[in-house]
Amino acid sequence: MLNQEFIDVMDGKPWKNRSCGFDACDCWGLIALYYRHVLGVNIHHADDYECGREFLTCYQGEIVFWRQSAAPSDACMFVAYEGQHPKHVGLILGGQAFHSRGESGHVRLDKIRTLQKVYSKVEFYTYASYRDPESAGDAKRTA
Repeated sequence: MLNQEFIDVMDGKPWKNRSCGFDACDCWGLIALYYRHVLGVNIHHADDYECGREFLTCYQGEIVFWRQSAAPSDACMFVAYEGQHPKHVGLILGGQAFHSRGESGHVRLDKIRTLQKVYSKVEFYTYASYRDPESAGDAKRTA
């Protein structure tokens, strides 16, 4: 599946807590679906997620598998904070935030700047074991 196909399939789908499917998903479920179906990577998925644990509990168990980035890039995850606490995650696709937003919400695209206005802090992360085949090729050519 290509980026645009994934966006077309998921855009407007309803937010559903602890859901990870093409009919509905929460913010973490959207990331898991993208990595699995677009990038072909099964990201780490803690049991806490499916057991209905609080977002912060799940986040603390998962963030260790991600590396913080200085700037957003395609296929990276954003983490949005309220005060000092992480409250929401999503993807950066095509320079925009693609995310499933809270109760009564849905999957949507927003400008990164919009997130930075709504939340106290936004950080960006890449999955530790994922290497973009294009950037890996560039690394080989420059080595």
